[in-house]
Amino acid sequence: MLSNFSTTLLLLHSVLRWIVLLAGMAALIGCFIGLTGRRPFAPLGRIFGLIYVSVLDTQVLVGILLSCASPLVHAFWANPGVGMKNDDLRFFAIEHTVIMLLALVLAHVGAVKSRKSKDAAKAYSVALTWYALSLVVILLGIPWWRTLLRL
Repeated sequence: MLSNFSTTLLLLHSVLRWIVLLAGMAALIGCFIGLTGRRPFAPLGRIFGLIYVSVLDTQVLVGILLSCASPLVHAFWANPGVGMKNDDLRFFAIEHTVIMLLALVLAHVGAVKSRKSKDAAKAYSVALTWYALSLVVILLGIPWWRTLLRL
């Protein structure tokens, strides 16, 4: 049974998932527009990247808090040998966490590399590549078989 705190975190994490996906798509579209329109990277590319990475940071932080309060994760760590044989327990305790941390790293690498680039086209291209990789990893790590929005 989930506590009120866990339920609130799960709801927040579920809602933030959609905001992350929207922010990621907006970042990709913004980078594509900037690249094809030959616009300077700042402020357009930086703003979209900042929003995407910030929302993703928030989502991962909420996910970490949820992981600490989750009965699924607790059940996994109570007996990892048994937990590794259970798809749900293994997914939420290990796989989902690792996948989403990888997505976070990819997004941050894109933000840093694009900021350091002197050429606007190169900055947009770098950001577009890394943000797209990050979004693909996120899409692979979302538990699509679960309820899409917990209310």
